Amino acid sequence: MLVAFAAGVWWMLTFAPVYWENQEVKSMLKEAANLCYHEPSDEQVRIYIIKRLHGMFDLPGAKPGRPATMAIDFDPGDLRIERTQSPKHVSIWLTYNRTVKTPVVEQERSVTFADHVEQDLSEVKW
Repeated sequence: MLVAFAAGVWWMLTFAPVYWENQEVKSMLKEAANLCYHEPSDEQVRIYIIKRLHGMFDLPGAKPGRPATMAIDFDPGDLRIERTQSPKHVSIWLTYNRTVKTPVVEQERSVTFADHVEQDLSEVKW
């Protein structure tokens, strides 16, 4: 049981912050999907998402707007927005990698996240 507890603590120290940040990214993607209700331009929604990602993951002292200075490995091509007209619906996919340094052994691990959100854009019927 002691080994299992130590492994659990090691996992929490290593990976929990990264998974917590992923929950924040999912929340931001839900906000972007809600933005699609009023914003007809996918390009504006894409700009919104990229700005928010830079706000979350730009490294301290980095020049704003440069992807190489982010704590995540993200390419704008990894962001996909698709809308359907009947029924009105939007789906947003985002794939990114995050490098994590493990404590004690000083190794690096790459964690890949593939987030997906959907939003119904049809008019509300009262």
